[in-house]
Amino acid sequence: MPLFPSEVTPDMQAAERVFVMRERGTRSLLLVTILVIVGWFAIGKIQDYFLLKQQWGPITFDEKGLTVIGALDGRGEYERNMFQVIQSNKSTRVELTEQGMGYCFTKDGPLFDEEIGGIIQGVITIDGKMGFSLLAPYLRAGIARFQQQPNANALVWEEMPIEVPGSAAKPETLKVLLQKYRDKAKTKEHDVNEEGVGSGAQGGGSIEHGLVIPGEVLVRACPVLLNTKSFTGGEVIVNPGSILNDTMYTVRLYLTPEGRSRFYRWSRDHSKENIVFVVNGEVKTAGRVSQPLDVSWWEISNIRDKETAEELVKVVQPSK
Repeated sequence: MPLFPSEVTPDMQAAERVFVMRERGTRSLLLVTILVIVGWFAIGKIQDYFLLKQQWGPITFDEKGLTVIGALDGRGEYERNMFQVIQSNKSTRVELTEQGMGYCFTKDGPLFDEEIGGIIQGVITIDGKMGFSLLAPYLRAGIARFQQQPNANALVWEEMPIEVPGSAAKPETLKVLLQKYRDKAKTKEHDVNEEGVGSGAQGGGSIEHGLVIPGEVLVRACPVLLNTKSFTGGEVIVNPGSILNDTMYTVRLYLTPEGRSRFYRWSRDHSKENIVFVVNGEVKTAGRVSQPLDVSWWEISNIRDKETAEELVKVVQPSK
């Protein structure tokens, strides 16, 4: 024991050195940790900046997987839009509005006359696949007009081949098919008039409001935002029901960096519009984009159908 309290022994000096070294080591470790975090954050921000500034080329629909399309329905009252998205009970459908038909058939030349719209609608009632295959190029032209793109009429021409999904037959041209169904309509009109009943609605005129468009047609006509490759996986979250409420499901889908960038750029310019989820050619659900979103994953909430929720997740899971 030292004779005086101020006397410092070698043991005390060693202990002090150890304490100082530990303190310095802690500060150094803390500083390194902060620098790593700041560096990681800075690198991430730089990557995000270039990623979100990236100009992406067109993306194609996924016929056997998930395709996310834009409904372009952000103009307030639905009558002003091409499409109206309707969700009721456990189903979702996309309807072409009366105004949408007006964008498709503008009377701007013989190919865009209302009579042709009436002929195509008549074909849809008899042969849906053929009728919607005829309507598809007009939908593309109508969307182009809706978006005020130049030369929308150039998207439809007489000699364009009309391919019917699932058909192995050689595609016929638009001109040939329109003439064929025009002749059939005239024959039917003549037969009905002979019976004294009247010509009905076969001769053209206005198009019925609220035509439901199949998913396999929508993905070929509407802007494609994302497809299966834009996601890395997903999960279903079950929200238990109660006496007053049914069980609901939330789907969480994880985006790839490219998918995140593509969606951010879309949401920035298309706020308040619906996006529609189409799986294997069928409309599954839809959701409205409320604001520009820079996110790495989505949550689609309030899904009532368990099979729909599970199918959305299953289709984006990476193959093993």
